[in-house]
Amino acid sequence: MQRLLPTLTLSLFFLTACQHGEPPRPAMVALPKVVVQVAAARLVSRVDGDEVVGTVRARTVSAVSASVMGTVRELRVAVGSRVRAGDVLVRLAAGEIDAKAEQARARFLQAEINMKRAEGLKAREAMASSTYDTANAEFRVAQAALSEAEVMTGYTVIRAPVAGVVTEKLADVGDLALPGRPLLVIENPDVLRLEAPVPEANAASIHAGDALQVRIDALGKQLMASVVEVNPTADPASRTVVVKLDLPKDASLRSGMFGRLLLSTQADAALTVPRSALVRRGQLDTLFVVQNDTAKLRLVRTGRTLSDAVEILAGLSERELVVLDDPARLRDGQPVESR
Repeated sequence: MQRLLPTLTLSLFFLTACQHGEPPRPAMVALPKVVVQVAAARLVSRVDGDEVVGTVRARTVSAVSASVMGTVRELRVAVGSRVRAGDVLVRLAAGEIDAKAEQARARFLQAEINMKRAEGLKAREAMASSTYDTANAEFRVAQAALSEAEVMTGYTVIRAPVAGVVTEKLADVGDLALPGRPLLVIENPDVLRLEAPVPEANAASIHAGDALQVRIDALGKQLMASVVEVNPTADPASRTVVVKLDLPKDASLRSGMFGRLLLSTQADAALTVPRSALVRRGQLDTLFVVQNDTAKLRLVRTGRTLSDAVEILAGLSERELVVLDDPARLRDGQPVESR
């Protein structure tokens, strides 16, 4: 009997509920009014354009190579060394050149002795003019041969052609140096430029002296660069023209950096709102528009980010008021007070 009592009580409860209908639903709670900061959507001038990928390079790049064949005997610099024009970089060992120089010096000394003896004899009129002329010619030939040998010897000492920084070392002590084969590369890091392959359709409107905008992604900087050279020919494979622009001096710039050249194509107007007005919901962009002191949720389609504003492509009209301060806290239809 005691086990049946709870079941009987529960049955009586449901029977009573059925006799009186469904229980009343709770009334909707009114949303509180909040004070919000608003701003009007506005049209701003926007320049449409294309981006061209380029590379930062030194304006002065010198590949240092030997003029004669020899073995690298001494290498005085390393990658990163800063050098001045005329500094000794490499010394070569060239036995054949040294031997010829020694031979030329010996011949010159002998020719010089013979010339002095001939001058003495001619002064005493004890030598025929033809014999004197022969001695003089031999002396001049020996003198020229010595000069040539000294020049060749000088080629075994390789000096810096320009001031700059050693960026590549392509040889070590003991390596064979051949004429025309680079041993070192020197760049001047103080004067840099951006080299970019521009589509031939855009290159026609670019001229030397034009100021164009360049963005260096690694530094997060946008710089104004001056066009200094437009290649007169186009690459038939890529249909591009190489454009070179001088960059402003900046200690953080490095040769080899990745850069973008911004090419303006046309100017138009863009509808924008401050970035703080947007609320990201999954893959959707929304914002709250104030109408009749009420916040209305609006789905919008966004475009480019312009400084601290965002371009709105659809879903909003000019001069409509949008909520700026923490719009994610609002509910659709919530009353607001603008300030």
